[in-house]
Amino acid sequence: MAKPKTSKKSGKKEKPTYVVTLPLATIKEDERLLLDRVEVGKRLNNVCLQAGFDIVDKMIADPAWDLAKKLPRQTDDQRILRGKTFSAIRKSHLFSKANFETLLIYHKNTAGFAKRIGSHETQKIAERVFASLDRWVLRKGGKPRFKSIKRPLHSLEGKNNLGVLQWKDKNHALQIERGWIIPAVLPDLAKDEWLYIALQGKVKYCRILWRMHKGKKTWFVQLMMAGKAPLKASLLSRLAKEGTKGGIDIGPSNIAWCTETDGNLFKFCAEVDRPHNEIRILNRKLDRQRRANNPDNYNEDGTIRKGKKTWSASNKQKNTEVELQELYRHEAAVRKNSHGRDINELLSKALEWRDDGVSPKALQKMYGKSIAVRAPGHFMSELQRKAERAGGKREIIDVRNLKNSQYDHTKNDFQKKTLSERTHVFRDGRGEVQRDLYSAFLARNSSGSTYEPPELERLWERLAPALSSRGLYKEKQQVASEGLLSPAPIGMAMGQSDSTVNSKLK
Repeated sequence: MAKPKTSKKSGKKEKPTYVVTLPLATIKEDERLLLDRVEVGKRLNNVCLQAGFDIVDKMIADPAWDLAKKLPRQTDDQRILRGKTFSAIRKSHLFSKANFETLLIYHKNTAGFAKRIGSHETQKIAERVFASLDRWVLRKGGKPRFKSIKRPLHSLEGKNNLGVLQWKDKNHALQIERGWIIPAVLPDLAKDEWLYIALQGKVKYCRILWRMHKGKKTWFVQLMMAGKAPLKASLLSRLAKEGTKGGIDIGPSNIAWCTETDGNLFKFCAEVDRPHNEIRILNRKLDRQRRANNPDNYNEDGTIRKGKKTWSASNKQKNTEVELQELYRHEAAVRKNSHGRDINELLSKALEWRDDGVSPKALQKMYGKSIAVRAPGHFMSELQRKAERAGGKREIIDVRNLKNSQYDHTKNDFQKKTLSERTHVFRDGRGEVQRDLYSAFLARNSSGSTYEPPELERLWERLAPALSSRGLYKEKQQVASEGLLSPAPIGMAMGQSDSTVNSKLK
């Protein structure tokens, strides 16, 4: 089984938690009161953030801060001393989560918001603001921004199931305060095996949030449940055996995978087809409407005027914005479903996966549109999460030393390829193989930071027949008769057979 994660700050093992999201059956009065509480949360968030900026400015302006930055950090003792020095400066300027919580509780009571938002929800807002400022100070994130009409607050959450927000198991409803209960909309639990099992767990705390759906706010409750997320019986019956290993090579739109005796290449998120032309037309329409509704906010050359401005929007402009938002919302829903299906299929092949850990940011620079549509970074993080839940793991290889996109085990050497080369030609003359799939093979079978050519040759002989049957590997005789190796057909989904894919291509 996968080891529990450990918190970097406290060193304690993090307790596993999973989330159950349920829609709420709200009426107009519920929505009005919920929006009022979210508005209060937004105001408190902005007050806390402004106070945080003042604290950070004074802390960084302190001469002791510059002296601490110049302290050496070559040895462990030096790093410990440096950390203690920074901690002392933070403490002297009250830059801590506890102080932010106390400060925001004071602002809440002074503003007369005591009956409109609970203490736990207020403390959670302060905790969130402190975390964002802490990342900014450590240069691990950008400067936090204030909440506004364009960037509203979407959620409020408690700290346990005993505060203002409480989940009532008997009624399957959310209690916000005494006498105010909103029932959740549940499907037939007899037909939803995962939800039935998930709701049997212990609720740690609740969160209310809203999302836009067809131009209207839809309210949800998220239950933070203690323990590990349950697995469907249908998935458990398909899981690979414990200890099975696979290699994976992910690109901007395709994934190559292999196990000891099988491998394939498929296009993940094949159902997601972003209507780029339609989005472009809507964006241009929205820009024309915005300019027509706010002529005073633009200069004669068409650029936006500097300084403070007020923006107004007509009903037609709002309808255009809703239409554009709906396109992105539908795309995200389809992508999430596609990710889950492909990950479950991979877990039926192996439970332990190895890959080169390519940074999604690096892929964004070269393949921005494809990355935005298919989200390979999110795909890999979900694969890791589900693999660990099923008793497997994800391992990232040392790609700097292994260079699996350049290595050839038949000659035990490296040779760079251009991006246009989609096949790997074995330098002993035996044939050609799909490039990404060979990288996945090397990722699976590498040993630490090195390769063992004899072992790789033995494993290749076991894998080659399966790849040859799919047209992903062609021996020397086939290459000579067919000329250049043509790329193998890419399945629209992992579960499709070669005959299905070929019929679709025709």
